[in-house]
Amino acid sequence: MSCSMCGLSSTPYNLRWQLWYCAAKTVAEETALEYAEKNGLNVITACPCIVFGPQLQPIVNTSSELLIYVLKGGPNALKDMLWHVVDVRDVADALLLVYEKPESFGRYLCAPDYITTRALLELLKKTYPDYNYVRCKAGGDLNAIITPFSSEKLRNLGWKPRELEETLLDSIEYYREMGILQNVEAQTCRLPDLFRHLHAAEE
Repeated sequence: MSCSMCGLSSTPYNLRWQLWYCAAKTVAEETALEYAEKNGLNVITACPCIVFGPQLQPIVNTSSELLIYVLKGGPNALKDMLWHVVDVRDVADALLLVYEKPESFGRYLCAPDYITTRALLELLKKTYPDYNYVRCKAGGDLNAIITPFSSEKLRNLGWKPRELEETLLDSIEYYREMGILQNVEAQTCRLPDLFRHLHAAEE
C-alpha cells in the first residue's frame, strides 16, 4: 500500500492539530498492519514525502499547490526548514519495485532528497527569475524542525530516483505548459492548509 509521510506522524498529534489528511493516512497504515498481523499477510508500505513532478490528472494536487505557492508568493512567509522531496515518477517506480521483489518487507521511505526553503528559492530563481516568490523567514535549528529521512532500504532494492533539480524543473515546466502559472501578479495564492501548520512562519 502507498502511504504518505503523513503516516510517520502519530494519530494523537494529527487529531490534536486537526490534520485530517495525515490522520487518515496514519490510521489506514495502522489498520492495514493490524489486519495483516492477525491474518498472516505480508503488507508492505511505501511512504513518499512531498511529491512533485508532472501530473497525469488535470486538477492541481496539494503538493503541487505548495510548489506553486513558492513561485507565486502569498500572505504567509515560509520557515527556512527542510523539505523532503520525491518525484511522482520515482514513487511509481518504487511501488512497482516493492511489488515485484520477493524480498520486500515492512516500510519503505520514498524520500531521496531534501532541501531548505532558502536553498530551494535560490535554485529556482536561477532558472526562473521572473516570479514573485514566497518570502522566507530565517532562524531556528533546521534539524529540530524536521529530521532528514533515509531511503537506503529502498535503494538497496535497486531504486534509482531522479536528481532533485530535475524533479523541480520538470514540475515547473509542466505548470507552465498547462497555463497554471499565467497571470501570476494578478492572482492571490494561498498556502494549502495541509502545509500551513508546519511550513508557515509566524509574522
